[in-house]
Amino acid sequence: MRTELAAAGLPIRPGHEDRSGDEVSGVLVELADDFEPGQGGVWVSWWVNSPLAEASLRARRVGAWRRDGNGGTEWHPALRHLSAVKEAMSGALEEILQSLGYEVLRNVDEYREESLLVRARAPGPHWRDRAVPPLAGSTGYMPGIRVRLVAGEFAGAVTTVVSHKHPLGEIVGPPLEYTVEHPDGEGQLTVAPEDLTLAEDDEIQA
Repeated sequence: MRTELAAAGLPIRPGHEDRSGDEVSGVLVELADDFEPGQGGVWVSWWVNSPLAEASLRARRVGAWRRDGNGGTEWHPALRHLSAVKEAMSGALEEILQSLGYEVLRNVDEYREESLLVRARAPGPHWRDRAVPPLAGSTGYMPGIRVRLVAGEFAGAVTTVVSHKHPLGEIVGPPLEYTVEHPDGEGQLTVAPEDLTLAEDDEIQA
C-alpha cells in the first residue's frame, strides 16, 4: 500500500518506531493489529509535522478555544487550520484508496478519529495493467506506437504510426484512417483502423 500511495505522489512517513522520520510530514501507514484475526487491515492517516503542527500544539496547550455565543466553538486559527488540513487530506486519501479498489472505513475507532481503516483490495483491473485491445486503440494510436497490419498486401508486417485522422470536430472514437511508415522502409502508407492492431512490441520509438 505504501508503494501505491507513493506512486500517487504522496510522501510516505516512516513508522513511529523509526525515529528518523520525526521531522517528516506525509502519509502514515500502520498495521491494525487491534482487531480479531482476519478483521484488521492497516491504519492510514495524514501526519503533519511542520510549523503548523507546532503552532497548533502551542494553542492546544494553552487551551485556545472556547464556546461562542451562537452555540458553536471559537478555535485559534492554528487549531482550525490543522483540522481543515487533516480532514482534506483524509478525504483525498480515501478517494485515492477507493479508486485502487481498497475497502476504506471511517470512524472505526474513537481513539483514531483521524485515521482510515483500510482493508484488502478487491480483485479487478489495476492501473499497472498493460493497455491492450480492444480498449487500446479505441480512440486512436498516437504517433510512435508500433502496430501490426492485419489485412492487405502487407498483413503481418509491424510498422510505426505516423499520424491518425479523426472526423472533423471529433476527439473521442476511432479515427477515420492512419498514416504509418511503409513496411518496405520507403515513404508512408494509409490504412483503415480495422486493418491494424497494437503490436506486441508496442514501445514508443525514439
